[in-house]
Amino acid sequence: MSAEYHEGYAQPSERPPHTGISRRSGSGLVLLVVAVLVAAALNWITVDRVVYLPGPLYDTLGTLDDEPVVSVDEDLDTYPTEGSLYFTTVRLDGGPGEEVTAWEWLRAGLDPSRSVYPREQVFPPDVTAEQVREQNSELMRHSQDDAAVVGLRAAGIEVPEDIVVAQVIADAPADGVLHVDDQIVRVEGEAVTDTETVRSRLQAVEPGESAAITVLREGEELEIDVPTKRDEETGRTVVGVYLAPRYDMPYEVEVQAGNVGGPSAGLMFSLAVYDTLTPGALTGGASIAGTGTISGQGAVGPISGVQQKMFASGQAGADLFLAPVANCDEVVGAEPRGLAVVPVATFDEALGYVEQVAAAQDGSSPDLPTCEQVLQEADDATSTGG
Repeated sequence: MSAEYHEGYAQPSERPPHTGISRRSGSGLVLLVVAVLVAAALNWITVDRVVYLPGPLYDTLGTLDDEPVVSVDEDLDTYPTEGSLYFTTVRLDGGPGEEVTAWEWLRAGLDPSRSVYPREQVFPPDVTAEQVREQNSELMRHSQDDAAVVGLRAAGIEVPEDIVVAQVIADAPADGVLHVDDQIVRVEGEAVTDTETVRSRLQAVEPGESAAITVLREGEELEIDVPTKRDEETGRTVVGVYLAPRYDMPYEVEVQAGNVGGPSAGLMFSLAVYDTLTPGALTGGASIAGTGTISGQGAVGPISGVQQKMFASGQAGADLFLAPVANCDEVVGAEPRGLAVVPVATFDEALGYVEQVAAAQDGSSPDLPTCEQVLQEADDATSTGG
């Protein structure tokens, strides 16, 4: 008896279909299972590391949460501007109360926009997340005060200041002799105008001898003989106190930074204050980003996360990035393509470079230094004994 086969139906095979798993398929399945188990383990195992990631940029000439980032006293003349002066941020994973998984650690090591550090290099042992937030808030407040002073002074507005004792180090020569909030009036007969005056005058005293320091304490002027010692690291004459400026602000300057903490936006805040108080657009319409702490005397200090801040600035299309000179060793080799990175040591330097970029909006090329040049000059000076 013969069978009939119709179109659309398969004819019967001469042998039954194969239902087993081939060696290649089995190996692939095993590898898949192993990969899933490894991935699960990497997401479960934690490492004692902190990962730095690029954070958002904020325009100091713009608004944040519908409030101006920088605003000044209504009694001051202000001027319209254009362009952008971005302060940059960095995000940290693995801080107090947080964990970094092995997977996040490996991923960060393959991502050029991220950096990984041992946790003990970033945070003191046993510090809490609340303590970190409080410290960063305090650092931000001081940064804003110093930036306001620098911006006002650069715009020609006088800001008086006193130098006070901020902290007396336990068991230091000054312990029990100088008090917190003592205003330093004179050191070795010279009137004090800034913290550097105090440090330089102390060098006229031999370590172990007493320094004549005049202070204003609770309204009374006192001349005190303060013991000194030699600092083992620097060889300088010290008394063992931390000094801080106390400003007599003639006008109110407010900075709205949202939930951003730390001191690293000081330079950009000071430029924004200056731009607000002076005619014309400081940037000439250019997009300027940067970072760096600022002192009341206009010195720009180092920060952390400079590579992440450069990366974010490059992604945002900034024309120029201002970086602290002290961070140049981290800058070289990490500059994003198309982003000009300029090292600065002072507010005045930063101001001059921004003005050069503004002037170059007509198509000319500004003559700007690079971190590579800074490091090469330092190497040359070391090799020649300079």
